[in-house]
Parts: sequence; structure tokens; C-alpha cells
Amino acid sequence: MNQLSSRSQDLPISQAPAPGFADPVRDSQQGFRALLDALAHPGCIVTLAAACGRPEALDAAPAAALLTLADYDTPVWLGPGLDDAAIATWLRFHTGAPLVADSACAAIVLLKADALPDLQAFSLGSDIAPEQGATLLIQTPDLTDETAIVARGPGILGEIGLPSCGLTDAFWQQRAALNDAFPRGLDIYFCAGDAMLGLPRSSHIGMRA
Repeated sequence: MNQLSSRSQDLPISQAPAPGFADPVRDSQQGFRALLDALAHPGCIVTLAAACGRPEALDAAPAAALLTLADYDTPVWLGPGLDDAAIATWLRFHTGAPLVADSACAAIVLLKADALPDLQAFSLGSDIAPEQGATLLIQTPDLTDETAIVARGPGILGEIGLPSCGLTDAFWQQRAALNDAFPRGLDIYFCAGDAMLGLPRSSHIGMRA
């Protein structure tokens, strides 16, 4: 059973949330297509065209992704640095998504690149229900830094290099350790500004020598 976070229960009623999508139906459809495109083409940077209001600490891409993916049936965990009242109020107001205190219970996880827990803290799904693996939205300053990662798999012709996205070697080693877990695993979006790069659980990750 999902354990609701106490921090999501006691927010001031007077705290007005930031706006969301201007046209929720059209904008969420555009967002969903962009999210699917990012996972279908690992390594390709996708821009989320639909503008949306958001709390100050949240970039446009993860904000649009949350408004697109989150609803009453998708528990969300807010990671360190993004677990504040403004984001929680905004998310609950626009999506109704429950916030959870236990990261292993979350379907969607919002993270900052400089404050990442171990990837084993999140649900990888099960052999019977691999689709229950979590989706990670990682907010990072940059998507175009030095290419240090090699990816192979569906949606990739041969082999491609991925930028490290400001993440440590330890993170990428943890992600590489999940290669053999497929079809269990984590779908990951790296987000910077209004752009994102998708990394599906089906991608096999290696480190360049």
C-alpha cells in the first residue's frame, strides 16, 4: 500500500499554486507525443513545445512531463531539492497525483541531478508486471556535455554515444547494472530547460574506456 507523505497533507490552503497547461487536453497530447518520441529515439533531444506554468524550482520540461503523466492513479515521489510545498501544491492541484513518502512506491519520480539516491531505491517492476517500474524525471543543467556513455538497443542503429548529462560515473554504473534486469527497469528522462533526452529501460548502457 502506498504510504502518503505527511508533507503533502499539511500544505497551507492559502498557498496559491502556479498555473499549469493553458489548454490541458491539447497540451498534454503534445507532451505525450514528445515523451514517447524521446523514448523511441534514445539519444535524441526532444523539445516540449507546450508552454506551462510551474513553480520556480522546476524547469519547463519536467513540469510539462509531470502535467502529462501524473494523475490520481500515479503516485509521485519528490526527491531532495524538489520536495517543497510549492511543487507539491502545484502538482496536487493540477493532476490530483498522490505524493508518497516511500520512493519504492512511486510510479513517477522527480529528481535533481546533484541529489540522486541509489537507483535501487525505486521500483523496477516485477517479472509478472514489469510495467510497474518507475519513470524518473531528472532535472539537470545540461544535456550536451562530454559524450562518455555508450548505448545500444531498440531505437538505436548500431551504437550511439550519450552525454553524461551532468551525472556522475556512479550513476551510470548503477544504470549499467540494470541492463540484465530487462524487461524490468527504469524509464528515465533527463530534462534541462524545455528539452529532454529519453533513456528507456531497454537500452543497454556501457562506459567508454
